[in-house]
Amino acid sequence: GGAAWGQDEKGFKKACEELGWDGQYLAPSASNVASDMVNLTETAITNGADIIMPCVTDPDVFADVLKRAREKGIIVIGLAAGDESMCDAMVGTDPANLGKNAAEALVKAVGEDEPINVCTMQTQLTNTGQNNQRQAFEDRLKELRPDANVISYEECDSSATKAVDRLSALYLAKPELNGVVSFDSYAGLGGAAFVEEKGLQGKFHVIGIDDAPEILRAIQEGTMDCTVAQMWYDIGYQSVQIAKTIYDGGEYEYDNAIGTSIIFPEDVDTWIETYGIDMSE
Repeated sequence: GGAAWGQDEKGFKKACEELGWDGQYLAPSASNVASDMVNLTETAITNGADIIMPCVTDPDVFADVLKRAREKGIIVIGLAAGDESMCDAMVGTDPANLGKNAAEALVKAVGEDEPINVCTMQTQLTNTGQNNQRQAFEDRLKELRPDANVISYEECDSSATKAVDRLSALYLAKPELNGVVSFDSYAGLGGAAFVEEKGLQGKFHVIGIDDAPEILRAIQEGTMDCTVAQMWYDIGYQSVQIAKTIYDGGEYEYDNAIGTSIIFPEDVDTWIETYGIDMSE
C-alpha cells in the first residue's frame, strides 16, 4: 500500500481484468520487510501461481525462494527492483531519467538567484536502485548548478514521521539547508509536513516523488514545490503485459524501464483529470 504502491495495484488489477487473469496483490504488514515478502512469495508458490512479481529489494534474501520458483517453471517478473540472475524480466522506473528530472525540478523550483543547499532522502541508504537515482540526480545537478551543495544523504524507511524528525535535526544542525529531494514518497510527505510545521513555505523547497492524492494535495497547498511522478499505474499495468508476452512465448527484453514526469502546481488539475486520480482518497 502507500503513496506509490496503491497506484501500482490499480494498474496491475486493471491489466488482470482486461486479460481475464486471476491476479492477487499482496504486501507485507510493515514497510520494507524483505523477509515478509519472501514468505508471501513462498505462499504464492505453494498456491500454484503461474507468475510471480516480487519487488526484489534484497537479492540475497530472495535468492533461494526465486530459484525454487523458476525450477518449478514459474515466470518471475521483478517489480520496481529485480536481479537478472533470478528474474525473467524487470519493470520499473528508469533511474537515470528520474534522477535527471529531480535535478531539473529542483533547479526550477529554487530559481536562479537562490542558493541550493539540499539533502536527499530515500527509503534506505542500502537501496541500490535509489542510490542509482541519487547519483543521476547529482550528476545532472552539477551540470545545471555547479554551485549547488548536497549537504547530506538521509533515509526515512518509508515513514513521514521519521522524515520530519530527520529534517528537523538536520535543519537545526545546518540552518543553511533549504530543501530536500525525495526518492521515497514518504520523504516528500515528511518534507511537506516539516515545511508546514516550521512555516517555511517558499523558503524550504520540497521535491517529492510519485503522484498519490496526498502528494498532489501538498503541492496544491504550497508545502511541496513539485513531484516527480514515477508512473506507478503504468508500472503495474505494463508488468502484466510483459508477463503475458513471456507466458505466450513471445520476444521480450529483460529491462523494461518506465519514464517519469514532473508535476508543478499548474500541472496538478490536468494530471488529476488525465489519470482519473480520486483526490478524496
